[in-house]
Amino acid sequence: MSSDIGSSVALLVFLLIISALCSATETAITAVGRARLLALQERQPQRRGLYGWLMRETQGALTMTLVANNAVNIGASAVATSLTISLFGPSAVWLSTLLMTFVIVVFGEIFPKSAAMVNAERFLVWGLPAVRLFHAILVPLLWFFSGIVRFLGRILRVDLSSQRTFVTREEIEQVVSMGEVSGALEEDERRMIHGVIAFEETRAYEIMVPRTDMVAVSRDASVSEAVEVVRREGHSRLPIFEGSLDRIVGILYAKDLLHALAEGATDAGIFEFRRDPLFVPEVMRIAELFDIMKGGRVHMAIVVDEYGGTAGLVTLEDLLEEIVGEIQDEYDEETPPIKQEEEDTFLVEGQVNLEDLGDVLGDSFHAEDVDTVAGLALSLAGEFPEEGQTFRYGAWDLEVLGVEEHRVKLLRLRHRLEEQKSEEEGR
Repeated sequence: MSSDIGSSVALLVFLLIISALCSATETAITAVGRARLLALQERQPQRRGLYGWLMRETQGALTMTLVANNAVNIGASAVATSLTISLFGPSAVWLSTLLMTFVIVVFGEIFPKSAAMVNAERFLVWGLPAVRLFHAILVPLLWFFSGIVRFLGRILRVDLSSQRTFVTREEIEQVVSMGEVSGALEEDERRMIHGVIAFEETRAYEIMVPRTDMVAVSRDASVSEAVEVVRREGHSRLPIFEGSLDRIVGILYAKDLLHALAEGATDAGIFEFRRDPLFVPEVMRIAELFDIMKGGRVHMAIVVDEYGGTAGLVTLEDLLEEIVGEIQDEYDEETPPIKQEEEDTFLVEGQVNLEDLGDVLGDSFHAEDVDTVAGLALSLAGEFPEEGQTFRYGAWDLEVLGVEEHRVKLLRLRHRLEEQKSEEEGR
């Protein structure tokens, strides 16, 4: 009698261990995901075939672990019930139900699944060979269960086909944000990754130097005049226009003027040194533009609007800055476009993009059909604002500090949330 009880206890413990391993393996399979499986294939080439099978048969592997887990749990409950009846009689069946519910939930489900979430790769390495073996042995049984599930799906009109994208843009952004919070990624790394993600969707007009800020030279200018513009502005490439900026006829490279300077031909016209300009539509994606410029070894493109006029220009540096951030050279001014004056006050240049402003100030800025802070001020004013005018936008006061030729050049943004709280408390 005692030997039967001992055998039953040993069998019960064995079944509970198998239940825990099945639960851990199931969680490991769902937690690892395709991306980490690909990484495991690179790190463990000897198991490449096994990981490749799991990526192809994820549903089958999960079905295998679920069937095994439930079968083992049912078996363990049956053994526990038989053992309880042998020890305490039929009236104690409730004790077996209560005890096994607790044991299976804690030791067969919660604990092993929690451990597998933290150590998914380790459990997968250990449990996957067994899952692969039993899957091969029990293929007919798994087909039977899968057929029943598909039949129920058709009856209940539930699409069970796996059409999920490998990984979505939103998931990548969330993972990157969580990586920064956890300390796995630095702020600069997060910004670069977000820049790469947004690179495909950003349009040329969003990053171009607008027409009003373009520095160009007339086709009638002499070498000495062009050299003076290069020296004053610090640009190594200049558009050449004929009549107006709407007619760009070439691009002048500063290095092409060196030969003329060496020969003393400072009065020569610059038109003979021109290079053919690259024209692109303002709605072109910058990822495509980058490929064109890189392939053609071109460092500057003229952005054209829907009417054929010049909207602005884009340089290769502008494209790279979308990923790596602002690139300062010896000619660039070090003044940041967004500068904090006080704890809740900021000086902001008019051409700052509203999305970039929101990232820095931790708030959302938006206005219909405008992309910059200057455009937001124009939208709030409904006309050309004057220096000293102040506008309210949400919890912010926008004060216009500088206007030049109908362009808002500089603003002061002051956060007044604390003021609002005081007013509300006063009421």
